[in-house]
Amino acid sequence: MDAPKDPAQSCTDQFDYAGDSRSNAEINTIGEETGACPEPEGTEGAEAGDDAGDGTPKEPGLSCTDQINYAEDPRSNAEINTIGEETGTCPPVE
Repeated sequence: MDAPKDPAQSCTDQFDYAGDSRSNAEINTIGEETGACPEPEGTEGAEAGDDAGDGTPKEPGLSCTDQINYAEDPRSNAEINTIGEETGTCPPVE
């Protein structure tokens, strides 16, 4: 079931789409066009607030922000993903 989109946030900042085969841009476009964030595909659909503990090994081919829900983290997606690329570990949610 689709969830109403918070106008102040993108869908990928509201919900955990880790494991979803769609890009963040595709997911967020659906949210903008329909006003509802799509149900995560191929995931448990965890909502905002889930965290990664003390860091999580980065999966090849995925960015950290596609693996873990960083919705409450004040850092930009670019900063988080750079940490993951440089260290091989996705940082814990701040």
